[in-house]
Amino acid sequence: MIYKKYFYRKETFNLSVLKAACVQCRLLFLMTFTYRTNIMSQQTLLNQIAELTQREIAPIVQDIDCKGVYPENFMRELGKIGGYQSVGTTEESGNGLGLTTQILVIREVGKVCGATAFSVWCQSACGWYLHQSPNETVKSRYLADVLQGKVLAGTGMSNTVKHLAGIENNFLQVEKVEGGYRINGVLPWVSNLGDTHIWANTAQTADGYVMFITGAEREGVSLNPCPEFCALEGTRTFALKFENVFVPHEDVLAEPAQFEAYIKSIKAGFILLQIGIGAGIIDGCLQEIELANVSNGEVNFYLDNQIDELNERFQVALAKTVKLADEAWAGSTSILETLQTRLAAAELALDAAQSAALHAGAKGYLMRSPVQRRIREAMFVAIVTPATKHLRKEIADLEFTGEFSI
Repeated sequence: MIYKKYFYRKETFNLSVLKAACVQCRLLFLMTFTYRTNIMSQQTLLNQIAELTQREIAPIVQDIDCKGVYPENFMRELGKIGGYQSVGTTEESGNGLGLTTQILVIREVGKVCGATAFSVWCQSACGWYLHQSPNETVKSRYLADVLQGKVLAGTGMSNTVKHLAGIENNFLQVEKVEGGYRINGVLPWVSNLGDTHIWANTAQTADGYVMFITGAEREGVSLNPCPEFCALEGTRTFALKFENVFVPHEDVLAEPAQFEAYIKSIKAGFILLQIGIGAGIIDGCLQEIELANVSNGEVNFYLDNQIDELNERFQVALAKTVKLADEAWAGSTSILETLQTRLAAAELALDAAQSAALHAGAKGYLMRSPVQRRIREAMFVAIVTPATKHLRKEIADLEFTGEFSI
């Protein structure tokens, strides 16, 4: 259209028009090139993630599930190929692809192993907190290394999220001291930890909350083993004890005066990233249903939650997730829709896992069966904070009051 209008009609041709046409052509080219580059960058990244996961995780998935093997080498290699960088801008040493891409990265890992997808979520969530922090010092200290997997990271925010929803007390207390804060208390479950790892926490002050980064190497921090879980043993989950742990202002993600606005800025992303775990598990369940139908399709026909029905629900949930993630990356999204979509993902994971087990029959009851593992992984998606009952409580509160509770 541009060429026809400006070059074939001689009566309108002049130098200024030619320049205008050239500018429009260049803008169209740049827009198209940028769009295609981003699409290709995302797909290239996801292909690399899938290849690395198949090579490094698939052969040891049983050991991760049953023996508690933590795939540290994979976690670091994932960082080297950009597996955490989508929650950071290029200026922050990320790739700027955003929350949607990071969710899809977690999904790729979850297709093979739900436990490792959870560990990747922990790392991604910590990167998200740092990216959103209004305090440049803490970002400059940690964000680039977390995005690149040079430093592995967890998120000790389960207690905080439940506390702010009125479900339990805050377990960490803080005293303001010269140069920062002194922290005391115990957190029962924090994952993706190690002797050199860092993580995010929130402690309650006399008049609010402070959110900060700390690590296992800090004086007064101790990591204590948890009771054995039925799944996700290979996630380096510990109980944390804080005894007079000093946190300097340089490690603070949000000071008390910043906390309310900050927690609102991270909550949707924190929750949406978890959908990547569930999505990968659902993918795995659908694959098991397809395999079972190869030999038992005629009798499996009589089961509820057939693959077409599950996949239709899955695609709806994915579309909503992408919409909300893009909005959250842009700085604004509906927390009610986010909670509803996260709940739908948990319920779908449970339905898909149960259906996979019933489709597989007796084979799915064997301990070595991927279906048996998927059931336990799906259960985790439904109980990890925010759990199903937590989600329903917050949804009911929001629908009743129309207010956003931090």
